[in-house]
Amino acid sequence: MFSWPMVRDGGIVIFDDYEWTFFADEVERPKLGIDSFLSVQSGQYRELYRGEQVIIQKIGVARNERPAIPSPVPRQEPVTEAKTDGSENDVEFVLIAEAGILEAQALLLCESIRCFAGSYSRSPITAVSPRSSRRPSASTIDRFGQLGVDYLPIEIDSPCPQYGPSYRVHSLAHVERRTGPPVIIMLDSDTIFIAEPDFSLGTCSAAARPVDSKGMCTTGPGDPFDAYWRQLCVLTDVDYEHLPIVRTSVDGLAVRASYNGGLIAAKRASGLFQRTEDIFRKLVAANMKPWAGAEPTYGTGTGILQGEATAFWGTSQAAFSLAATAGNHSVRLLPATHNFPLHNFNPATAPDPARLVHIHYHGLFNEGSAAANPILDGTLALPAGIAEWLEARLPLRQEPPPAAQMSNRARHSRRKAILVLGMHRSGTSMLAGTIAALGSAPPKKPLRADGNNPRGYWESTPLNFANDELLAAAASSWHDWRPLDPQWLQSPAAETHRHKIKAILASEYSDEPLFFVKDPRICRFIPFMSSILAEIEVEPVALLPLRNPLEVAYSLQRRDGLPLAKSLLLWLRHVLEAEHHSRHMPRCFIRHEQFLIDWRHHVERAADKTSIAWPTHSDQAETEIGRFLTADLHHERATAGELQNHPDVTPLIRTAYDILCAMADDGDSQKLRDELDLMRAKFDDACDVLGARRRRPSPTICAASATQSTAPIVSSASNGTHWCTIETISLPSAPHCSRRPVGDD
Repeated sequence: MFSWPMVRDGGIVIFDDYEWTFFADEVERPKLGIDSFLSVQSGQYRELYRGEQVIIQKIGVARNERPAIPSPVPRQEPVTEAKTDGSENDVEFVLIAEAGILEAQALLLCESIRCFAGSYSRSPITAVSPRSSRRPSASTIDRFGQLGVDYLPIEIDSPCPQYGPSYRVHSLAHVERRTGPPVIIMLDSDTIFIAEPDFSLGTCSAAARPVDSKGMCTTGPGDPFDAYWRQLCVLTDVDYEHLPIVRTSVDGLAVRASYNGGLIAAKRASGLFQRTEDIFRKLVAANMKPWAGAEPTYGTGTGILQGEATAFWGTSQAAFSLAATAGNHSVRLLPATHNFPLHNFNPATAPDPARLVHIHYHGLFNEGSAAANPILDGTLALPAGIAEWLEARLPLRQEPPPAAQMSNRARHSRRKAILVLGMHRSGTSMLAGTIAALGSAPPKKPLRADGNNPRGYWESTPLNFANDELLAAAASSWHDWRPLDPQWLQSPAAETHRHKIKAILASEYSDEPLFFVKDPRICRFIPFMSSILAEIEVEPVALLPLRNPLEVAYSLQRRDGLPLAKSLLLWLRHVLEAEHHSRHMPRCFIRHEQFLIDWRHHVERAADKTSIAWPTHSDQAETEIGRFLTADLHHERATAGELQNHPDVTPLIRTAYDILCAMADDGDSQKLRDELDLMRAKFDDACDVLGARRRRPSPTICAASATQSTAPIVSSASNGTHWCTIETISLPSAPHCSRRPVGDD
């Protein structure tokens, strides 16, 4: 009461523990005293927030005076045109909320709007969740409800999923198509408001800040990115000379217009966000990466990003600039107090801290951030109450879900897909037929049985063809023992194949709660397949059949005429990729010869390790399984001694097989994983050496079309320290190579 006259006009006062119920007697609770104070000072403040705290702001009236009672306002005729003067019904804030640190940031942003945004503090807020695989937690959604935030879960199929800002582009276009207030305020989740913003647009269609630094912008002729921007303009029918010139907010460089995506206001009727989405899709389809081959490393609100995640960095902002120019939309430049880049704080050039409105903090508020935080260390002195409000909420943490929530998720798990990840001719068909008998749904259009697999392949016909097309597009084939380029699998060129495979899975398995996907080709691109399953909300589990590599090579020689040396390299590629990329899944290794002896033990063990509940009990499935699971399926035989002594089996292949057998028999361990990782790295290095000598084989030409090919012999020491040497051997032509070989023994 006595300190109230000392609070400046516009100052913030925070009453903590307003709803604290620690005291049993209500007379002793803080609420009573706080309410009494607010009653006495009525008319001298405006309330910004009421909950566990009460936050008020002192308004500009003379001390010891009460505001005069306003005179009645004469009645006026109703206004027919919607006003955009900043009232609470004029704007809609839109931000992204996803599981992890983004949901913590989104909550802080929403609370800052409700507390400090002044006349905008009660405006509608929409928190968009664009991916079903990354929905925020139930507690976050509940908190959105308490803050009056509209939670909007949608499913966006981005053409560039590795580039995070793409989801913001598509989310804004989605929101713009809905009905709502006349102005949309796009916000990065890692921002906060600390005062009332200025969103007046006047005759402009949008308002934004220029980009912080030049980055991929152009300063004009002679700039290394100028040709890139001119190509963008040609691609989008924009006159390059019509792009406005702005000065970057940190560098002070004059660049062709590019605006920071942390805060953009745009009139809904302008359609700017939808036009931005259209242009963005066009740029991605044309593979217009500003950083192709020189991907930068950026510290963002979600962590450090690099590689493919930053190859398109800046494209979303460029798309907005092009959209504004293409539609002749003028963009008002917001003052420096808005979208203030905290990570680039410079006391000499920063605006008056007392006038700051909106702060872009990137990752500085996250738990574990090692960078200096000018707010918390006192370098940037904010108005009274703001720093204290922040300190009570920081650092932002990515909390793990509580145990009860985890168990609930386990009880209500998503659909499951069993990925049968084994090398060709390793018993994958035998395993697939067994789990089909146990009630796991097979594909609707299976490949027909033939002389090589008289009891069926258990593969989807359309998926088999789609996987072959994927490999062909990646300049590979089913019998290529080299790794696929992971960057290509994330490129726009792979997106057509992603959509096709996604549609095939939906068609082949409908809404089956448990189904299996069997095709040895998948071992080569497990992350690609896993991401598709995640998009359709299917949880993958892995069964990894393991067979003596010499038996596999004999079988491929008999069926396809492949040389033993090449088949052994194929085996090594498939098993190393399958093991490495299935580590994040529930999985179980199954040895071929042991499965033939006691399949019941192994299906029960697989169920235990992967939490699969077989729809059909093994006793009920026994007769059906017994009809096709017979010893005559084991055509090719090779003993451990033959594997040890065969001249085409290198020490690396023998050691890899030994380690995988140990994983199957004795369990997984980090030590065994580390050894396999070293082998895989050396094998990849050997492939790179050989790849520099010759082009990849044409994916549409089988081995029979070549008179000779070469392959590396990869060796390793047997003393526990693995290393590789490489030499080449001639591989004779394969006289009976099938273009689409499928199935297993």
